[in-house]
Amino acid sequence: MVRFRLPSDPRALMALRAIRETEAFLAECLRDPDLGPRIPVVRVGFGRFPRGLAEQFWRETLGLAE
Repeated sequence: MVRFRLPSDPRALMALRAIRETEAFLAECLRDPDLGPRIPVVRVGFGRFPRGLAEQFWRETLGLAE
C-alpha cells in the first residue's frame, strides 16, 4: 500500500494546495464547459486579434479591475 505523506515545508504545502485547487477547477470545467473562460482563437495565417480583445481577455482572466 502506498501512503501519501504531506510535505512539512510551508512552501511545498502551498504548492500542493494550488495544484489540488487547479485540478478541481479543471475537472469542474470539463464537466461543465460553460464554467471555464472562453479562449478566443484565430487560425494561423488568418486575421489578427484587435488589441482591445486581448486586453479584455486578460483583464477577465486575471480578475483585474478596469
